[in-house]
Amino acid sequence: MERYEILKKIGSGNFGVAKLVKDKWTGELYAIKFIERCKKIDEHVQREIMNHRSLRHPNIIRFKEVFLTPTHLAIVMEYAAGGELFERIYNAGRLTEDEARFFFQQLISGVSYCHSMSSVLHSQPKSTVGTPAYIAPEVLSRKEYDGKRILSVQYSIPYYVRVSKECKHLLSQIFVADPEKRITMEDIKKHPWFLKNLPIEFIEGEEASLQTNGENEPSQSIEEVLAIIQEARKPGEGHKAGNLFVKGSSSIDLDDDLDIDADIDDEIDTSGDFVCAL
Repeated sequence: MERYEILKKIGSGNFGVAKLVKDKWTGELYAIKFIERCKKIDEHVQREIMNHRSLRHPNIIRFKEVFLTPTHLAIVMEYAAGGELFERIYNAGRLTEDEARFFFQQLISGVSYCHSMSSVLHSQPKSTVGTPAYIAPEVLSRKEYDGKRILSVQYSIPYYVRVSKECKHLLSQIFVADPEKRITMEDIKKHPWFLKNLPIEFIEGEEASLQTNGENEPSQSIEEVLAIIQEARKPGEGHKAGNLFVKGSSSIDLDDDLDIDADIDDEIDTSGDFVCAL
């Protein structure tokens, strides 16, 4: 932690707490997610970290490195300064169709890239890791879950919400229970509504991301990351409330409200920060 200066807490989730930090060497801002060292750092957490390390795309939070403190596993990642999309929608009341399209284009671009990388990602369809608000009901009820299958579809567009015909058509193609009749990812990317005002970087981003680039390569090897995760499964070397320690460096004082065990009911949930669609 000698390299990073903690600036503030940016969120909490079921698995840890995220903090905004500054790299003292470069001045760059990063987000670090701290997960308490214990057995809950299992194969699911390991798989998500390794998957995140494999992904390099402009619409996906970039992985940088992992390191250990005597009490926590720290995951360093790109800092997305725009904040939570949910918060933005909540504060705005609703987005304009052009604004919604802009975010939808980014989501589709990122998810499409994940699909293209599915052969190299470590996947496990029955995994239950994720933010509870976004987990399928079947998973929460411990029933077998098929990601392609939707049990039922019911939706309506309020009469007072102005939506273009192209948008309504795309929604009607997406909200289809039968996966055989549902529009594919590739067809979504060809739909007139999706293509309108499509930024050129979204078109080029997916192709460029498939080519490895030394500048974007994580500094740690797969073996190094795995070794750190394995070590993190061991209990920490004692917990001092309000502090995170790093071997070979001085302790970093944290305010009480940054404590990993603090009440997080009213905090923004960032537990899905490095979870990608598989």
